[in-house]
Amino acid sequence: MNQLQKIICVGSAFVGKTSLARRFTLNTFIHSYIPTLGVSWLTKTLTFTPEQLNENMLKKIYTDPETIRLSCWDTGGQEMFTYLRPKYYVGATCAIIVFDITNQNSFDDVDIWTNEVLSRVPDIPIVLCGNKYDLKDARAVSRDDAIAFAKLHRFDYVETSALSAYNVDKLFFHAGRLGKQFSEEHLKFRTEYML
Repeated sequence: MNQLQKIICVGSAFVGKTSLARRFTLNTFIHSYIPTLGVSWLTKTLTFTPEQLNENMLKKIYTDPETIRLSCWDTGGQEMFTYLRPKYYVGATCAIIVFDITNQNSFDDVDIWTNEVLSRVPDIPIVLCGNKYDLKDARAVSRDDAIAFAKLHRFDYVETSALSAYNVDKLFFHAGRLGKQFSEEHLKFRTEYML
């Protein structure tokens, strides 16, 4: 069965949401900044083994391979889209909140993004994503601070680099898995995922 999971990517402008979605779905990276005007979406179909589906579960629930179509909704982070963005959250099965590990302000804004998402889609699973790992030598947000924030809010945490593709597939595979668990009401059986 080909299930559809709607993954929303939110976060401040310039954190790399579009680059992550493009790297995952098209395996490309554009070096110039092109702002997302409102929302865009890309899709990719994935096949999960039972081991991948059960990866963060406390007990084995899935016994068969599953094909899942991920619809990645990339939202514009600029303030002018504040009124428009939440309309696209309806029906989402997982949210990825992205910040730039070299930009403290983008991390400080994660609370705003959390409130915006949860006000529209309560109880949705959230993965906090620290992007731009390729610039880790210039990081302004420590991994320990990001993990502490994620644990406090019961989010999972993944560090990525859209430029080098570091952990990008793992991020979206995990978001797809969480979306499936959310839509099937299995989140109560999951454990945290920190990568």
